[in-house]
Amino acid sequence: MDGSNPSKVALKYAADLALEQDAELYVLTVIPPLPLVVFDDGQLDLNPEIQEKVFADYEKQVTKTNDDLKKTHQGLKLYPLLKEGNPAKKIVETAKSTQTDLIVVGNRGTGGILTWMLGSVSRQVTESCTVPVLVVKDQKYCEN
Repeated sequence: MDGSNPSKVALKYAADLALEQDAELYVLTVIPPLPLVVFDDGQLDLNPEIQEKVFADYEKQVTKTNDDLKKTHQGLKLYPLLKEGNPAKKIVETAKSTQTDLIVVGNRGTGGILTWMLGSVSRQVTESCTVPVLVVKDQKYCEN
């Protein structure tokens, strides 16, 4: 769940399916790698203020998503997760560690330049996993 509209559509689909099947739903949000900055002394490092703000924003997003799902999908076995790193790799690692039997992802996200450089997260996940991956498309992207 990256906060994009396609990820919200995928999350609703996954939550509906999990509730219908009485399954557990792990909602993973991944903080992508933050860019390094050059400080006056020439050191490359993460800007601590930016890093703290980014982490706080992601934590708020996870809390809001969790609260919203509890309201709309009462009885859902929900496990929100927040991790840092490459989104596709973290999805694959988390699926393995939680013994996930289906991964649900949106077809587009907030990737921008990262998507151009690394490829889409949904494509990387489908190519890396041996469990089924459901790529949910938002209908507005499927219209002619």
